[in-house]
Amino acid sequence: MATYREFREQAKRRRRKRVLRRALVFLLAVLVILGLAFLITRLMKGGAPGGASGSSAPQSVSQPQSAASAPESGGAASQAPAPAQDPGDTSWNQMGPVEQTLNYSVNNPDYRLIALPENGVVDYTYFDRAVLIGDSVSQGWNIYESPMKAHAFVCAYKSIGPSAIVNKQTLDPGQGSGRGQEVGFDTIVNSQPKRMYILLGANALVRDGEAVEQSFLAYYGQMLDMFREAVGSEVKIYVESVTPVRPGVSQPGLYKERIERVNNQLAALAQEKGCYFVNLYEALADENGDLRAELAAADGVHLKAEAYTVMAEYLAKHTAYAADNPYLPGSPYYKGE
Repeated sequence: MATYREFREQAKRRRRKRVLRRALVFLLAVLVILGLAFLITRLMKGGAPGGASGSSAPQSVSQPQSAASAPESGGAASQAPAPAQDPGDTSWNQMGPVEQTLNYSVNNPDYRLIALPENGVVDYTYFDRAVLIGDSVSQGWNIYESPMKAHAFVCAYKSIGPSAIVNKQTLDPGQGSGRGQEVGFDTIVNSQPKRMYILLGANALVRDGEAVEQSFLAYYGQMLDMFREAVGSEVKIYVESVTPVRPGVSQPGLYKERIERVNNQLAALAQEKGCYFVNLYEALADENGDLRAELAAADGVHLKAEAYTVMAEYLAKHTAYAADNPYLPGSPYYKGE
C-alpha cells in the first residue's frame, strides 16, 4: 500500500506536468501568432504595386490565410466562399440536457460552477441501485426517515475518512444498518451498484493543518481510482461536497473558509477522475454560508432528521442526464407513459 509521502510526491509530479504543459501551450501559441503575422506581412507586400503579381491594383486580404489556402497562381482563388447560414435553420439554438464534461484539469476551480446543475427531478427508484458512502453524517440516512431510506444502500461508518476505505479496514456500519462489522470497501463493491454517492470530510478534517488536508485529498483520489477499477466505467460516481457547519464549532479544522477550499479541490478531483460533483453545501447552508440553524444538531456539525429530507430532494434534482432516468411529470425530460 502506497504511503502518504508517495501520494504527495505523485501529486507534485502531476502539478509539475501541468505547469510544463501550460508552458508548452503558451510557447506554441506565441509561435503561431508570430507565424501568422509574418504570413500576413508577406501577403500584403506581394499585393503592392510593382510586386511579384505585376498588378496595379492592391490585393485585398480579408482575413489571415495559411499558405495551403492561398491561390496557387496570380489569378483568383479557386475556393468558393463559405455559404451563408440559412436564417431559417435554428437547430444550433435548441436547448438540450445539461451534462458535465469530464476528464480534464481545472485550474483555480470554483466548486459552485463545477457542480452538476439541476436536471429535472427523478423518482426515488433511481436510487434503488445506489450506494451512499460516508461517515457519521451519512449514518443519519439509516437512523432518520427520509424518501431515500427505502431505496439506497447505506455504507456509512463513524469517524472515517477515505483512508479507511483505501486500506480496507473493518468498520462498524452502526445504528439502523442491521449489519455487523464489515470491510467497508468490499461491502460497497459487492453491492454491485449502478450509482455511488460519496460524502466524506466532516470527520476526516476535524484537525487543522495543510498536511491533514493534503492527506485527505490524496487518499480521496486513490479511493476513486480503486472504486473505478472495481466497479467499471459504466457506474456513475457522485462526489458530494463537504457539508457546512455552524459558526464557532469546537472542532478546529471545521470552519467555513477551509470547507469551501476543500470543496474546490474535491470538485476538481471529481472531474479529473471522471466523476460528477454534487454541491450539497448549497442545500444546507444559510445566506452566510453556514449550516442552517434549523437543520443543525447540537454540536453544529451533524444534522437533524429534517436535513435528510432536504438532501434527498436535492439529490433527486441533481443527477447526470440519461435518457432512461425515471424523470417525474413536469420535468423537462419526462417522456410519459
